[in-house]
Amino acid sequence: MGCWGEVERIDAALSACAREEAALRLRLGQVLEVLGRSGGCLALGFSSLGAYALERAERSVRWVESARCLARRLEPLPLLRRAIASGELSWSMGELLARVAVAQTEAEWIARARGRTLREVRLLCEGAAEPGRVERDACTLTVTVDREEAWLFEATRALLEALGTRETDEQLEALLAEAQDTLLAALPRGALELEEIEGVDAAQQRWLDQLRSWRAQAEELCEPRIRAAVSKREGCASGVASEAALGCAALESQSAEELDGCVRALASALAGHELRLARLLLKLHRADGWRRLGYATEGQYARERLGCSRSSLLAKRALAVRLEQLPQVVEALSTGHIGVEAALQLVRIATPRTEGEWVERARRRTVKHLREEVAAALTAVRLSGEEDCPPPFDAELQAFQELERVVVSGRVVEPRRAANESFDAPSKTERRAWPVMLRSLERWLERGVQFSAGLPSSAGRVTLRLRVSHGTRAWWRALEVQALRWLPRGMSWLKFSCLCLWRSWRHLLGEDVAYGRIYIRDRHRCASPVCSRRDVTPHHLRFRSAGGGEEDENLVSLCSWCHLFGVHGGRIRARGPASEIHWELGSLEQPCLRVHGRERAA
Repeated sequence: MGCWGEVERIDAALSACAREEAALRLRLGQVLEVLGRSGGCLALGFSSLGAYALERAERSVRWVESARCLARRLEPLPLLRRAIASGELSWSMGELLARVAVAQTEAEWIARARGRTLREVRLLCEGAAEPGRVERDACTLTVTVDREEAWLFEATRALLEALGTRETDEQLEALLAEAQDTLLAALPRGALELEEIEGVDAAQQRWLDQLRSWRAQAEELCEPRIRAAVSKREGCASGVASEAALGCAALESQSAEELDGCVRALASALAGHELRLARLLLKLHRADGWRRLGYATEGQYARERLGCSRSSLLAKRALAVRLEQLPQVVEALSTGHIGVEAALQLVRIATPRTEGEWVERARRRTVKHLREEVAAALTAVRLSGEEDCPPPFDAELQAFQELERVVVSGRVVEPRRAANESFDAPSKTERRAWPVMLRSLERWLERGVQFSAGLPSSAGRVTLRLRVSHGTRAWWRALEVQALRWLPRGMSWLKFSCLCLWRSWRHLLGEDVAYGRIYIRDRHRCASPVCSRRDVTPHHLRFRSAGGGEEDENLVSLCSWCHLFGVHGGRIRARGPASEIHWELGSLEQPCLRVHGRERAA
């Protein structure tokens, strides 16, 4: 635990860093807003602003929409915009006031906010402001099952993704809904005590509500002690802050390429600030700083002092903890060789033994392709039990993606012969995760989905850890306890839930459509290296007007925008063959991105 003076220094540095980050975030939101309004991202070859921001700014869609929304609301509010850009008001305070202020009242609202905490201003805004987003507390659902059942779960998740359900919590809710309906239809009336299940959920919710009430009371009691700190905010005099204070007007005349350059520069600067902020947050946590500074909860410190949510604070601190063991990832992030989204992906899978390979892989991949490879590697770690997992070879990634192909084709419910290619254990022990995982996948695919209890597994057991809401976990556990009394011997609750969903939805799978084999080969995803849309259409790499044929290597799946407005609109250029397409995005004279196969050009 550091001395009091050290805690104060960390707190002051955190506050200054948060103000600078707010100015950068506001300016980036303004540039993205202009790009979105003008269609600049489309001219650069991206199907949407979300796809553009993920690749070029390395920010999630939710982050981008939040920044754009505040930038848009602040356009008619120059005083409030200047207060946020200069650091006089925090980001959270600015979001709150932007919901209620208009040009005639913004000065009055800024005056009210001075000397008050965010909680007090929120009370003043009640009835005038639209409700903000309520954060959902997440928890971990731990399930230990046979390895074959783990593959069934992975196949079920692929099925749900194909049906448009992508979040883990939503996927578990879909499984529970199908399983509960199946049990209600099959069991005698009254065999399943729904009141007991609902009672568990209600009790859990009452406890969470009580905790929130206690936190609110504690925070209110602490406000007199922290008021001076949260009210005294020194201004930020950076060039970016001055530009953000001017708003979007100065950006309207810039070309798409110039705005893209602004986005890249701002994203790089913001990544450096977030890295510094994450390290400072970890230092403050280890010094027990927020409590010693007089705050009731860590969430209160995040909102009142830093102007961010508790979940954002926790995410940054978790990033700092993981980066302590990954100095090469830190170096790549701080020098701009990788962005924030790439770093967030790498800390999920990289270890001290594999980080060098993963950093090099991240430099040569688009965010879309990096996400695919990290997801495959995480599955390899989960199902092999190996801690170290390097990036996949092309053959390994293709073999893993076969799982999704057999799912979307419907062939997963049919036993099949073993593939000719065998993945034997390599001489290098650091690559064991891939052959172990792929051999178990081959064995599972030989059998397909078995709609019976089956024999005990001989392939070992694995533990799945899933981040879900408290309500979903309570529902899962309560229903599992009641269902196990009725399930056949050898049938786990996870397997039963997955099979119920397969029975209900497998009729939607298959390739009985024109070009169905191409869609399945491409896993019903747009093949563009920066697009993940699923409204796919067939595209002839060599146009039929130029003599292109119907052979598979001349056909690729593209979403409707990338096909019609991208390729045929001259914004995207794709040259075959389909197994290794050369992509160019943007203008012919000045492409903003080149990708050959899965390799991103420097």
